[in-house]
Amino acid sequence: MLNNYRIKNVTFCSNRAVLSNGEKQQVLNFTEAKLLEILLSKVNETVFKETLKEFAWQHTVVTDSSLTKSIAKLRKALVFFFEDEELIITIPRVGYKFVSNDVITIANVETSIEEPITIKSDESENLQPTEYKIKSKISVRNKILLTLSILLIGGSLFNFLRLLPSKNEQFIAEGYHVTELTSGGFSHTVITRKGMELNPKLSFLLSQQKCNCLFFVDKISGHFNISYFDPKNAKGKSFIFDEKNLVERLRVNLSQGEQ
Repeated sequence: MLNNYRIKNVTFCSNRAVLSNGEKQQVLNFTEAKLLEILLSKVNETVFKETLKEFAWQHTVVTDSSLTKSIAKLRKALVFFFEDEELIITIPRVGYKFVSNDVITIANVETSIEEPITIKSDESENLQPTEYKIKSKISVRNKILLTLSILLIGGSLFNFLRLLPSKNEQFIAEGYHVTELTSGGFSHTVITRKGMELNPKLSFLLSQQKCNCLFFVDKISGHFNISYFDPKNAKGKSFIFDEKNLVERLRVNLSQGEQ
């Protein structure tokens, strides 16, 4: 349990980081409270700088300059109650000492009084954690809103493009139709006469080709004219088959073309 201390008529409640004389009180920040606690626990003894830094900042590495500034703020807080006394003295290049013959250790005492006058020794420092939390919440909210905005814009763009005609249709004569086949990460464009229905087996065979190819399929007098062009490899070929054994013969010829 944390100890509390009485310095003359002023009580220091270490667990609340409060100095109070019953009429007014002053709130210390965490570092100041820890420094005062260890100095009072070793009253009239020299406390080394490293001991003070380790106790007040725990696992954080700090410089002597940071220690000096915190001691200065603590002295300012004590002057509020002890105007003409220098209670904390500096031991050059060694550390600090709390000098007083009127310090006693007491039990855990509540120091609150009705409507006290509260003066924070470092108000801006005490507010920093709250400001940081607010900024963190705002930052997370902004990230969520940004993500939702991107998703909505992306969805709208996808729906818009989905309603546009195929990029190839602008180059196709009115009597022909464009069909897009996609499979295995490849996209194929198939051009046929309007009103002509592709054989399902033929459509499946074309969709399985490992290229982003352009196919032309036409049927005249029971014969199929099938041409393809692979823009990546800059090669193409044309075939004429009768309807009988169309799919099997086309499969063989396309396989030979890949080789």
